[in-house]
Amino acid sequence: MIPNSLIQKARNFAYAQAEKYGTPALFHLELANSKGQWLAEKLSADKEIVLVGTLLMDCMIGPAIQNREIAKHIDMSVSKTKELLNEFPDLSQETQQNILHCVKQHHGTEKFFSLETEICCNADCYRFASVRGVIGGLTNPLGFSVDELVNLYLKKADEKWNALTLDICRNELEPQYNLIKKFLKQYEPGN
Repeated sequence: MIPNSLIQKARNFAYAQAEKYGTPALFHLELANSKGQWLAEKLSADKEIVLVGTLLMDCMIGPAIQNREIAKHIDMSVSKTKELLNEFPDLSQETQQNILHCVKQHHGTEKFFSLETEICCNADCYRFASVRGVIGGLTNPLGFSVDELVNLYLKKADEKWNALTLDICRNELEPQYNLIKKFLKQYEPGN
């Protein structure tokens, strides 16, 4: 059982970071959280671990982008998650490891640490491989040009489609992913 104070601390930190840096979009943060809870319920996983995992999986993406080190955002988020978990010494090692792996494996892996880590990865995919995620995330607080934004969404749609492992998600997202790709490929740079 995860203390309510840890869940609240994770939520407060994730939302403060998103508001400060403009990323992840609050819409994307909430979408990943709600899909994570839906999947955890459907697959009988630990909803609290999934919630903390989806809150913290991109908690340091803002500073990583600001420092032009986006590739390091996972390691930075794992480090910050460790720091937060250290404030809760009564939390079992197993729960701590599960949460850390939720953050570490949210872009996918050959073998997931747990069902919860797999759910976090798949919940994250809804941000860029669902019509809802694409439309909801089109706010552009980072100042990307339209060309950069379209290229980002094309890349992220493929990345997230390839990271999906749960059939329930693949079945729901396949028509949307195909539509997103078809739609974005119609874009002509500079026009």
